[in-house]
Amino acid sequence: MKLTGVLTKFDQAWRSRLDPLASQARSAWQQRTRREQALLRGGALLIAAALLWMIALRPALHTIQNARGQLPVLQARATQLDAIILEAQALGRGRSGALTADETEAALKASLRNAGLDTVSALSTVDHVGANETQWQVQFTNAPAGRIIDWMAGLSFVAQVRTQQVDLTRSNVDGRDRLGQLSGIIVLALSSREAP
Repeated sequence: MKLTGVLTKFDQAWRSRLDPLASQARSAWQQRTRREQALLRGGALLIAAALLWMIALRPALHTIQNARGQLPVLQARATQLDAIILEAQALGRGRSGALTADETEAALKASLRNAGLDTVSALSTVDHVGANETQWQVQFTNAPAGRIIDWMAGLSFVAQVRTQQVDLTRSNVDGRDRLGQLSGIIVLALSSREAP
């Protein structure tokens, strides 16, 4: 009861102060011509849009831009960490860091995912190779060239594979070359010396 009474008194006090201001504002508004009212509305919308940009949109866009700049660095670190984890697991099993073909394939898939290439690549095992060698083919379609280069540069941290073949060309979509995008294949091999 007491709290309700206090709130009612507070509400009445504010209304007694705001009602004269509101009536003065209505009176001033009605004294303006239609053109002045339209200009005032437009100015108010412009100020609201500027405030929305300054307070909400610009900081959010700045955060997104910073995150995009940091993403490749974080992905490269994640790839290196995955390689260290796989090597530690192999060392724990007493194999001096050598990975099996299945573990190497899992590491290659993880590295493609961490490099952001999993949606534009397909990893498959090459069937017609010698008994002492395992090969994988990575098929890229419209993949960002920078990410492919970064991925290939980090392969030594991922697995003990050799690059057997690289056949990449600039992507061509609807008869137009796409700058910065590559399509083609990369063949990687795990030799018998590295395979357990």
